[in-house]
Amino acid sequence: MPAEVLLVTVLLPVAVGTALVLVIVARRRTPVSGSLTRLESWIVSLVGAGGMLAVALGTLGLVTHAVVTFTYEPSIVRDIGYTGSPVDRLVGVENVVDSGYQTAWVEVAGLPASARWLFYLESALPALTSIAIGVAVAWLAMTLLRDRPFTRALPHVIGVAAVAVLIGGVGGQIAGAFGRTATVEYLGPRDVTAGDDGSGPYPGLSLFTMNLDFAPVGWALGLALVAAAFQIGTRMQKDTEALV
Repeated sequence: MPAEVLLVTVLLPVAVGTALVLVIVARRRTPVSGSLTRLESWIVSLVGAGGMLAVALGTLGLVTHAVVTFTYEPSIVRDIGYTGSPVDRLVGVENVVDSGYQTAWVEVAGLPASARWLFYLESALPALTSIAIGVAVAWLAMTLLRDRPFTRALPHVIGVAAVAVLIGGVGGQIAGAFGRTATVEYLGPRDVTAGDDGSGPYPGLSLFTMNLDFAPVGWALGLALVAAAFQIGTRMQKDTEALV
């Protein structure tokens, strides 16, 4: 990434966001014993600004993905499963026993709207996940800067982020897999697949391929536990304030 692009798209927005967060909190915040130090406030503000930037970039991604998916013609469909012949460049190379292709990309004219929506969900769901996490991070940063991290709404915000991680991570993969299947069906399985189901003796596209990555499930469960911990902290803070 060129230095100018990095400065304009990342560093400058983070710096402006950090300064804005500090100004807003400085006006509302009353110094309390146990508050964040000046350095800690800068670090938390920087993280909060990063969360705001993630929200902005995620929103921009939703728009740009929609423009590319629904207006570009022909549509470029990537990572379609492919049963390929040996790679010509590797034939005869010492120690190479066999080779082939696992995926392919195709340019498709007149791709149906149903397939386009599935491909849009493949990119939009992770973007929504970024937005949800960014909101949670920015919210937590603001509560830390105001010395009240255990607010009633924060556990719900983190819980929503956990659900978004689960749906965005797994749902996006599923939508993409079915979008590629819809593309192959549109092109005609008899003409483009290897034996109609991808297992034939000659090269061709696979009718259905999906390799799920379950890492988002673990992240979602972790965020759910964090939300539960903040819920307990909120109750304890409420009880403590009632005793004072």
